Amino acid sequence: MLLTPGRGRAQAAEEVAPASSVTPRIPGPRAVPPALRGFPPAETAAAPPDSLPCPQCNPAPRFWLAAADLMLVQVLPLVFDVVVLDAPYAKISATSWRNNLAYPWVWDHDIFVTNQFGHPLQGSMYYNAARSNGYNFWGSALWPFAGSLTWELFAETEAPSYNDFINTSVGGVILGEALSRLSHLVLDNTATGSARTWREIGGAVLNPVGGFTRLVRGETSEISANPPAWRPSALFGIVDGGYRLSSRALETDDGETEYSQWNASVLVSYGDPARDLAGKPFSYFAIRADLAGPGETGLLNQLSVRGNLAAWPLHANRRHQIAVNLEYDYFNNPAFVYGGQSVQVGLVSSIGSPGDTWWGQTNILLNGVILGATQTDYRTSEGRFYDYGPGIGPILGGRVLYKSRVQATAGYTGLWIQTIDGTGTTHYQDALLLEGRYWLTATLGLGLGYVGYNRHSQYEDFPDVAEAATFWRAFVSTAFPGLPGR
Repeated sequence: MLLTPGRGRAQAAEEVAPASSVTPRIPGPRAVPPALRGFPPAETAAAPPDSLPCPQCNPAPRFWLAAADLMLVQVLPLVFDVVVLDAPYAKISATSWRNNLAYPWVWDHDIFVTNQFGHPLQGSMYYNAARSNGYNFWGSALWPFAGSLTWELFAETEAPSYNDFINTSVGGVILGEALSRLSHLVLDNTATGSARTWREIGGAVLNPVGGFTRLVRGETSEISANPPAWRPSALFGIVDGGYRLSSRALETDDGETEYSQWNASVLVSYGDPARDLAGKPFSYFAIRADLAGPGETGLLNQLSVRGNLAAWPLHANRRHQIAVNLEYDYFNNPAFVYGGQSVQVGLVSSIGSPGDTWWGQTNILLNGVILGATQTDYRTSEGRFYDYGPGIGPILGGRVLYKSRVQATAGYTGLWIQTIDGTGTTHYQDALLLEGRYWLTATLGLGLGYVGYNRHSQYEDFPDVAEAATFWRAFVSTAFPGLPGR
């Protein structure tokens, strides 16, 4: 659900709202240069990388250590809730366990950031308890479901929550695999001295469970080869910094509200968006994070991750492929909020190749939202200002780069969500994204972006509400390692 300016639920063009997000990808990608492959200068390497053993290349699953990591991830926050916060919901007992096993599940009332960001982040740690202990993607994917179920039944006195279980489990898989792969980019088993120390710290920040596991197993100081899976076939990123002006108008209000903010965005494209779609899960993924302020919604306005699950090329050259993706979205800006996890199926087509006169990609996807949290205009019975429900809609997006200098991105996302818990609503929303960049050099560019967002909510017990929002932003960009062909 990549939105450029601040978010706009529908996800127009991968950089837009609730369903795609990470598609308007980036001008790249580029093959990973030697400097990013994890091989330090000769003076910091204990031995030539190709002569080192690689005990982490094909690790056997370590069930008991993975289980210990998962339990640690659960025990530490539980102890904090009891000792520091003195939270009533954390004072568990045999009685609370019996009640949770016997009573019906519910939809909870927690604030948006807790349910749509905090729980998926916790689930990513459950996932990496297994991933950092030798399990592959599919084997690790079971662990956040087990961890979330354990927490819901035995770590709280409150009734188990449907939304917590889904957000923690599905969101945990998506965030967990992306953070695991990003942490491996930072790590380098051949490095020594201060370079090794900082790499280990950086890897642990991105993947705390993985960092703890490496420390316990003595891998933080062991000199060995880097597993080939740690380095993607291509890597490309962009950092934008600039100004954003957003406005929001409701059909029931007079006038509109404007928000003027600084804005910073980070986009990372991991892997090759054409060749890697048919590879292992998340051989290709794109991640976008938007920061903005000042504002009442917090510093983080967007976090979107889209990764490949599978693909079937329609031609030998892979110009056209039927792809299946997983996506996690979190949008929380002054104009609207949306969060959820989704599965996307559709046609991904490539135009040219990196460095050609014309290079780009188009996407025609059907987006199925497993559970979406959509802004509502009336408080729910649980006290929330957002509804829960599944959804479906189209994602149409494309971007093209001309002579590695002029870049254009356009996209449209439509989304229909039927509330299953909340205000008894049917939400229709869409977003249109338009963006242009001019690259002065291979690493420095200027850009303008626009997103128009619309929501029409039809309520069973309240008057219907229509909302329109716009986002304009102007920014300076830096690309790393740099655009191809420049």
